[in-house]
Amino acid sequence: MFDRITANCHRTGLHVAKTRRLWVISSRADDLAHHVFFQADEAARHWQGWWPEEEPPAPAERLARPPADTTGALTPVVEMLYFTAVERRTRIPVAGVSITAAEDGAHHIGGSVHLVHRGRGYGREIMTTACRLAHRHFGIATLHAGCEVTNTASMRWLAGCGFAPDGPTRPHLLPNRREIDSQWWTRTDRRARRRCAHLRTLQEATQLAASLAAAAQPRGPVAHQRPTGPGANLRPPAPGR
Repeated sequence: MFDRITANCHRTGLHVAKTRRLWVISSRADDLAHHVFFQADEAARHWQGWWPEEEPPAPAERLARPPADTTGALTPVVEMLYFTAVERRTRIPVAGVSITAAEDGAHHIGGSVHLVHRGRGYGREIMTTACRLAHRHFGIATLHAGCEVTNTASMRWLAGCGFAPDGPTRPHLLPNRREIDSQWWTRTDRRARRRCAHLRTLQEATQLAASLAAAAQPRGPVAHQRPTGPGANLRPPAPGR
């Protein structure tokens, strides 16, 4: 389904996998605006458990940047990975998948396809690719997923991507306090292996960002430099004005 994945692991931490119709990109900062918008229609909001007053804004840009553009690339963090599916023919973002770690360390995967792009197989294309990256590149052996038993589209989606039911259904409370009967699923790859040299834990990524910020600070005895330029001799306003 996709070309070589490890060959597209950029030094910035950006990953690009190519399928027959999509680029599956480990999201850049501006790609994340589309993830919420994929869930903005009434049906998706119902299944996700949104409150009625929650209304996500439309992304500022309709098209995704070319996959070679690494601006705003997010460091891959094992506790939270985000993937955006971009239609190669049009550069329109069509779906998103996220993988997050729970407090017990279990990795949960979920996603959404934009309303106008559903029913075309894009969901299976991005989910299968994200799972393959998670297993064979980021070294996550088991992925967990859950959906409401009456959500037949999600049930078919997970089953078609290699997930198997994990025990009987059980109750689950959505963010809007609606209790559902949920079916949980797992997908395990016994050949899972970490190959990504850029993967970090959240703590490592935080420390790295702090180190880079500190390195960017000006060095040397600059505190007593004389101000220059227009307005340099103006007295600063008093606090509160």
